[in-house]
Amino acid sequence: MSFKHLPLLGTAELIGALKLNPKQTAAAANLAHRVTHNAWRRRPSHKGGQTYDEFAATVSDCAWLTMFEVGALLALGRRQEALLLTEASRSVHQVTHPGPPR
Repeated sequence: MSFKHLPLLGTAELIGALKLNPKQTAAAANLAHRVTHNAWRRRPSHKGGQTYDEFAATVSDCAWLTMFEVGALLALGRRQEALLLTEASRSVHQVTHPGPPR
């Protein structure tokens, strides 16, 4: 588990608010890093020279915390809330989701 890019204060607040145990905390942090790593691998060609750490440093604190919270909710078995948070985040940031229409 790495907290290297996660904003520590916000992450600590989520851990406390959701009462995460160490295993759940690790799962949430790992999910945030996996999502970011996938985005880095799919980055546009004009960002092709960036290392993962350089790319991760450009991800906003809000995005890191949202990914961490989604991971935490999944670790707690609260899948529906995680899906709602993901959809709300996409709506706010107007991210298009490739895939079949819902």
